[in-house]
Amino acid sequence: MLIHFGILTYTGNWSDANLPIEQFNPTKLDTTQWANAAVAAKMKYAIMSVRHIDGFALWNTATTDFDVGSIGWRSGKGDVVREFVDAFRARGLKVGFLYSMWDATQGLGNSGVGNTLITRPQIDYLKAQLTELLSNYGAISYVLFTGWAWQMGHNAVPYQEIRELVKSLQPNCLVFDQTQLMNLWDVDATLYDETWGVTSPAANTVPSTQMQKINGNGGNDWFWDTDIGGLMTATDIVQNHLQILEGRWTNFLLNCPPNRDGLLDTAMVDILTRVGSIWNPDLSRKPLPSQGPQNDHPYTPVDATATSGNATNAIDGVDTYNVYSVWQSSGSLPQSITLDLGIERADVGILNYVPRYAGRESANTDGAITSYAILTSKNGSSFAVATTGTWPSSVAMKTAVFGPVAARYVRLEARSATGNSAAATEISVGARR
Repeated sequence: MLIHFGILTYTGNWSDANLPIEQFNPTKLDTTQWANAAVAAKMKYAIMSVRHIDGFALWNTATTDFDVGSIGWRSGKGDVVREFVDAFRARGLKVGFLYSMWDATQGLGNSGVGNTLITRPQIDYLKAQLTELLSNYGAISYVLFTGWAWQMGHNAVPYQEIRELVKSLQPNCLVFDQTQLMNLWDVDATLYDETWGVTSPAANTVPSTQMQKINGNGGNDWFWDTDIGGLMTATDIVQNHLQILEGRWTNFLLNCPPNRDGLLDTAMVDILTRVGSIWNPDLSRKPLPSQGPQNDHPYTPVDATATSGNATNAIDGVDTYNVYSVWQSSGSLPQSITLDLGIERADVGILNYVPRYAGRESANTDGAITSYAILTSKNGSSFAVATTGTWPSSVAMKTAVFGPVAARYVRLEARSATGNSAAATEISVGARR
């Protein structure tokens, strides 16, 4: 269950700042009702939007007055996050948070895609809020970020810092982001947004989640509007989603927005109950295939250079659906791109490469590197070959492991590629420990 709930339940548009938060007044808030509906549908976990793009925090945060503790609701002592985690855990469900890196009220990310004007105090504000959320509410199994890759890019708010913070506070927490990339770049599991027309492919073999709105056939958006609009049927949820996605190692994350009383609509609850009565998981299904090495300890580069083309496009982490910044070389191969990690790291040993991307498996493979070398350097002038190899021509992310070696600079050299040039949507490196 995905739960969008907040000030946007009552007023405002997605990116409005300084909304009238006193309007937040769920007089009948009943998170146990939400949890019971999830159990009835045979759901296993729930993720709630604890702070969305508008910046309104559903817990009593010390970082801002733009929160539930600063309004009259429950005499300023209400904490929706606490009620959510307690109710769902009491019914045996795991819990997670949806958290927006974009905060319109704080002015964090407002300048849009590719924004590099985010300040250190703003980053510290994000980290302080995440620290509260991941320190004060017990075991958190999932953090789903939004307004990051598709709004400002993973370099604007350094992915390395955020991931390290999450894992230091909650080692078993899975990190998601709406990167719009159908692979495991900078995430623990792929996220497919069905509302954007992106679904888990039949050949999917990576841990994945596909999200949709139960009001996918109507309504205003992810939050409750004046009414719920048309609802998905139980048959659609089971036959067209659960039964298909189960065989693709893909969870189904279904958004069920509470209304302004703080309750799930009766019609919604009835559908979820019906889902539970007709849905039976296939316990004989095959286990998830082995995933190979993962970039569990990424290093955020501070700069990149290339023999040709705009190298920055390969490290900015900007991935908005069907709008991707791509490094593309010119001239004959070999061509190379070099990442500067800012300081020497003692254990560099993994590189992820996402070729030219367009949001579909059938995307053009032009520029996909098929033969490569990876070189490393401590000083930026003397490079040594760490590994060489070949990759198939496809849009899927490729991974190379080596070392580990001490390095500040990591170079990906394209020795051959599909077409007449090399291209990269994203390149990331990390530690091998």
